[in-house]
Amino acid sequence: MGVTNGGSALSSSQKPVFPREFPGVHYYDSAEEEAALRVIRHRSPFRYYGANFLAEADSLEKEFAQVVGRKYAQAVCSGTNGLAAALAALEVGPGQEVLVPGFMWVATIGTVVRAGAIPVLVEIDETFGMDPADLERKITPRSSVVIPVHMCGAACDIETIVEIAKRYGLKVLEDCAQANGGSVRGRKLGAFGDIAMFSFQMNKNITAGEGGIVVTDDERLYLRANAAHDVGVPWKDGNAQADHEIALWGAGSRMSEITAAIVRAQLPKLDKITSAMRASKERIKSAISDIPGMRFRKIVDPAGDTGAALIVIFNTPGMAERFALNASEIGLPAIWMPQYGMHIYYNIKALVEKRSNSPDGFPWTHPANEGLARNYGKGTLPKSDELFERSVVLPVPSLMDRALEDSYIELFRKAAGA
Repeated sequence: MGVTNGGSALSSSQKPVFPREFPGVHYYDSAEEEAALRVIRHRSPFRYYGANFLAEADSLEKEFAQVVGRKYAQAVCSGTNGLAAALAALEVGPGQEVLVPGFMWVATIGTVVRAGAIPVLVEIDETFGMDPADLERKITPRSSVVIPVHMCGAACDIETIVEIAKRYGLKVLEDCAQANGGSVRGRKLGAFGDIAMFSFQMNKNITAGEGGIVVTDDERLYLRANAAHDVGVPWKDGNAQADHEIALWGAGSRMSEITAAIVRAQLPKLDKITSAMRASKERIKSAISDIPGMRFRKIVDPAGDTGAALIVIFNTPGMAERFALNASEIGLPAIWMPQYGMHIYYNIKALVEKRSNSPDGFPWTHPANEGLARNYGKGTLPKSDELFERSVVLPVPSLMDRALEDSYIELFRKAAGA
């Protein structure tokens, strides 16, 4: 393998400019502008009623549920609040264990901890999603929910994970924040679990800057998520149902009508965005596949990959670290995975140190959680740690023409010394 520090780097004037990758916003046009103005003109930015109410969030829920193939959808103000609403819908709390992969975003674990449950870390495999074999090893009588996370634009082994969860009577909450528009064998991500969450935050495949949505086929889960996301009881026809038998504590995490209108304008563009990234990624992979000493992340279903990121696994940690350094120096964005911030379990200080938002140490000190807390420091997931050390993640821009793809390929080969 030729990952070296040799070779002359391109001069700053020669370096191609890869746009910082925010897939959705690069496809903004008059449709998003008109969507926001439509709500402003009607003076009705609030979710449930207004001066000339448009019901943008209601419409988004119907449209998004149809795209994913689910019966119900609940719009929320962020993906994090979507996770929280979904966990409340599943009645997660103290005394329960929730299984999460060691590669995720901090919010996935944070919402479990804030719900009062104990996170149990599960190894990842070369899909960079939850390893089904380790999942099965980690299940205990206190396990209640599994949260498979579809990371960096592509699916985990969701079919096997769901089969294991069903066999043990566990619920599945799919975290689809980073893979909106992805699929496995023609079935959309978000359609496999009991309930699923998507995000419309700035970095996602479609975006309104913020926002999220929860989908399910289970009416009771939907009603509980609806209640938990707002005032604690379900809404119907613009009114909170104070006498409903579902009565929880809500989080006031409604989606605004402006956010909903922008997401509605983005939704028809989702296939175009993901198709563009997937096509660029496949051309790049084909052009660099001959480089020795590296291989690509396992993709469960290439046709369903959204193409948002390229993950490369090198033979040794040193090769991966040098490649990332070389790439960054010559203008190709690349991250050595141990440095991927709070996507990596051992980089989450609050988890490693079992921090709490309250002085009593909740949930770690809750009597129902006695004996459940685990070690969360580096070394907890040795298989994942070894994979992180040898891997590099590179974003795939959503608006690359052939010339920019050629530059990407040239820089990749240069960084690899090929």
